Amino acid sequence: MKKTIILIIIAWVFVLMLGAEDNQSDNARLRNIQNESQIITKTYILKNVAPRVVHETLKQYILTASYERNGNMLTIKIMRENLPKFEELLRQIDVESKKVLIRIFVVVANQENRGMVIRNLELRKVLNELQNLLNFNSYRLDGVSAVNVLDGQRNCSLLLSSQIPLRLRLGDIIIQGGTHPGTRVVRFNFRLEQKLDNPIMVGKDTPVYYEELMESETSVKENGYLVAGVSKIGKNGDAIILIINTEIANIR
Repeated sequence: MKKTIILIIIAWVFVLMLGAEDNQSDNARLRNIQNESQIITKTYILKNVAPRVVHETLKQYILTASYERNGNMLTIKIMRENLPKFEELLRQIDVESKKVLIRIFVVVANQENRGMVIRNLELRKVLNELQNLLNFNSYRLDGVSAVNVLDGQRNCSLLLSSQIPLRLRLGDIIIQGGTHPGTRVVRFNFRLEQKLDNPIMVGKDTPVYYEELMESETSVKENGYLVAGVSKIGKNGDAIILIINTEIANIR
């Protein structure tokens, strides 16, 4: 009799345990359904920024993202509670980039009196200030070039208007500062190169056509002129002076 009672008790406990496990499973399934109901799918047509940039910048809010490399459509899965913040930041990112006009002046300085009258008053002012620092007798404007770039642009390369075969590379162009004209600066890195008469072979099969004259990271005040660098050229002691001016458009 006692054995029978014990077996009944054990069976009853076993049934209670199975019921508890079923309840736990039901609760877990309910939580999963509730969590899934908080995940929403949304698609955006981007106007000014690549989907990859949005994904990389706001990935902490995104569960999954899908897009084509060269397309402008972005589809994401996101928690409902994160959607307002995501869309607020998206509006700040997907805006038209400000345009920057960069003017490049190539000035050749020498020890002889072989200069010329430079009509640009701002450029003359810069050179007059520079003359107190450099030991040159005259300056000659060798060429003026200009290029339009965008705020946030990663790379830009152009051949300069000059009697000297020069190439200028610009990178990581960023507008910093306030929102009003005159309070901002344009920051970027640059590399000025001169084309070689004869390429230099690096290794067996890699020709180098340009040599570096100067390289730096700098910033130019809006509508300002900056002496970006000075480099000796030739055998006569002449030097190239690179002067850069910036102008920002699309003021918001």
